[in-house]
Amino acid sequence: MKNLIKLILLLSVSVSYSQKVSSDLNYFPKVEFNDKIVGSTIDDKGTTFEKIVLDGFDSKIPFYIIKPKNGKEGEFVILLHGLTGNKDNWVDPTTSLSEKYVKLKDSLLTHGYSVIIPDAKYHGERSYEANFASPVTFFPLQDSQKVYNLFSTTVKDIRIIMDYMQSSLGNTSTTFDVIGYSMGGMMAILLNSVDDRLNRVVVCVAPLDIQKNSKRIGMNEENAKGLDAISPNNYATVQKAPIYLLMGTKDGWYTREEAQDFFDKITIKDKSLKFYESGHYLPDEFISEVIKSVTKE
Repeated sequence: MKNLIKLILLLSVSVSYSQKVSSDLNYFPKVEFNDKIVGSTIDDKGTTFEKIVLDGFDSKIPFYIIKPKNGKEGEFVILLHGLTGNKDNWVDPTTSLSEKYVKLKDSLLTHGYSVIIPDAKYHGERSYEANFASPVTFFPLQDSQKVYNLFSTTVKDIRIIMDYMQSSLGNTSTTFDVIGYSMGGMMAILLNSVDDRLNRVVVCVAPLDIQKNSKRIGMNEENAKGLDAISPNNYATVQKAPIYLLMGTKDGWYTREEAQDFFDKITIKDKSLKFYESGHYLPDEFISEVIKSVTKE
C-alpha cells in the first residue's frame, strides 16, 4: 500500500509539473492568418516551391512549402533547423551539415511528402527581431528572456503554421511529421508535448539539458536556471506521438547517459533510440534512418 501511495504521488507531481512547464507553449488559434504567397516556382520535375508569410504568435512567420508532383495529398513533414541556422539550410547546401539537410529534404520529396520549412524566431529572415544579432550572443549577454522566447514562440508559430495548412486544405485530412536537428530537435520535443496532431517525431542530436548547455556558452547559473521550463529533459514523460532519437556518442552537447535517461523516461511504447559513433554532425547514414522512421507502418 505504501508503494502504491508513493507511485500515485510521483505520478501526480509529474503531471502537475508537466502542465506547469508546458503552459507557455499554448496559444489561441487565429481567425485570420493574413497569409501571402510571396514567391512561387515549379521546377522541371514538377516540384512546387512556395514561400509564404503569415501572422505568427507575435510577428510574421516566413516559411517554405515544397510539394512534389503527384505527392501524397495532405502529408507534411516539418523540418526544423539548428541554432544560428535558417530555412535556407534545407535548400542551399553551403556547408557540410546543410548538404545533409538537403539530401534529407530531397529524399522526403522523392517519397511523396510535402515539406514545411520555417525560420525559427530570431533566425534567417526573422533576425531583425533581435536587431540582427546572432542568437548565440543571447547567452553571454544573459538575455534569458530572448532564449525563452526563441523556444516558446517558435513552438507556437509551428502550431499556427499547422493550423494554416489544415485551413487551406479544407476537409482534406492532414498528417504532420516533424524532423528536428539540434535546436530543432529540442523544439520538436517541446511541440510533441502539447500538440496532438503530430504523426511521428524524429529528434536528431538534441541537447537535452538547456541549463547545462546555456552555462557552457556563457550564461550564468541563475539565468540558466530560469530556462528550466523549456528544457527538453523535463518533457520526456509527456511525449504524445511516436518519437525516434538519433544521437551521437561523442557529441559534446549531451552525454550518452543523458540521452538514455531521457529515452527511458518516455512513457509511450512507440519509441526508439539509435546511437552513432559520431559527434554533433551525424554521418550520412542517419538520413536513411530518418526516412525509415517517417515511413514506418
